[in-house]
This record gives sequence, C-alpha cells and structure tokens, in this order.
Amino acid sequence: TLQHYFIQSNLRIMADSVVLDKTATQEELAEQFSKVQKQYYDSLLVEMKDDCDTYKKATECHEYAKLLIEKVGRIKEGFEQYKKNCLEYESGASCHNAANLLLKGAAMPDGTVPIERDVPAAAELFARACSTNYGRSCVPIARLLQLGQFLPKDYSKAFEYLTMGCNKHNNDSCFAKATCYIQGMGVERDYSSAVPLLARGCDQGHSRSCHNLAVLYYHGHGVEKDLNKFKQFNEKSKIFRGQKNPFIDPPKHQGESTAPQRY
Repeated sequence: TLQHYFIQSNLRIMADSVVLDKTATQEELAEQFSKVQKQYYDSLLVEMKDDCDTYKKATECHEYAKLLIEKVGRIKEGFEQYKKNCLEYESGASCHNAANLLLKGAAMPDGTVPIERDVPAAAELFARACSTNYGRSCVPIARLLQLGQFLPKDYSKAFEYLTMGCNKHNNDSCFAKATCYIQGMGVERDYSSAVPLLARGCDQGHSRSCHNLAVLYYHGHGVEKDLNKFKQFNEKSKIFRGQKNPFIDPPKHQGESTAPQRY
C-alpha cells in the first residue's frame, strides 16, 4: 500500500542518517540502526494488522502473522493468527505454517516455550491444508501416516493425500506418489504408473524425479531398458540437484558414478 511505501522510505532515510553519522562508534551505529529497525517494524505491524482487521482476507492476515514471527519474534501471537487464518479464512499457507510450528515446537532464547510440540495437532492442520488448496501440505501428512509414529499407520490414506497434492500440481507430492507405486506402498506396485509422474516432475526441474526416472530406465522397470535415456535423466538430476524436502530424504549419490542402483 501507499502507507507501506512511506514507511519503507522513512526507514531508508533514517538508516542513511545512521550510516552518515561519522562520529558514532560501531556499537552506537548498531544500536541506532536497531532502533530504526524496531520503529519500522512497529509501524508496519500497525498497518498490516489494520489491513487484516479491515479486509479480513487470507493473504493480508497471513503476511501479518508471518511478520509477527519472523521479524518481531512474537511467536505465540503469530501462531494464533496463523490458526485463525487457517480456520476462518481457509488459508492453506497459514494452516501449513501453523502445522510446522506444532510439528517442531518453538522455544525462545530465554528458555520459554510459546508453542509446545503437538504432532497430532500438526497432522490435523496439514490434512486441512492439503484437502483445501495447499498441495505442499500433502507430503507431510502423508509422511506422518506412513511412519505411523504419532498417528495410526495408514498407507492407503497417505496415498490419497499424495494424490490430492499431485492433482494440485505439487511436484513433491507427485514424486512421493510415484515412490508409492515403485515400492507398493498403499497401492499395488506398478512401475509404469510412476513413469508419467516422474517425467512431469523432471520436466519441471525436480531433481529426485529425474533421478528415479533414470533408475527406471536403467533397470527397465515400467519402461523399456534404455541406457541413453538413463544418462539423459541422470544428467538432468545432477543439474537440478540441490532442491530439498524435509519429509523425503533425497537419494544419495556415490562419487561420480553414472549408475544409481536404487530409488
């Protein structure tokens, strides 16, 4: 908004004045800038809260919650705002972020714990986000169901969530769904059904999809064995490598070997 622009302009002007103060020590400069930064975020919080309260839209309220947590350190308030956005405004992104906080818990440097770890509650929010509009949440809820440590193990339900996520064009969900076909997890083993899922992900730069597609061609699982295509997709996986997902371990590559043996 125009108000945010003026706030940012004022911050730049005030920051410049701090830098130009030749007489201040480094510690004094750091203290002055810290005050400028606090003033900026305090002003921005007021504006963003007003936007959230006025328009009651998921996007504005999500950004307000994000600012509370990431820039101001008011984790409990931000978490409650995420939950409100999730439940009242059907914000999948807010459901996902609130779930992540519950999945790990949150502790402050002084030892206080504003958010206790609660994995079943996190699973509920991941499931809600996945079932509405946020494909990214489908992998963590599926993974929790596959692990069966905090929830009853249910491979079939996990596969359903991954299908939802894949239908929402989430590459991690499609990759995990393909893995289910490869391993026969929650569905009958069917290499050929994994191929188009991995091919789509690989086309969109998903490194692990390229890797597993290469392995399918190397072993001739679900496709005709083709070492040229194996090399092609294996090279793509190296190019795209670096993308990570906290819920699915990326494949490990040994040295410069061009013959990965597992998915």
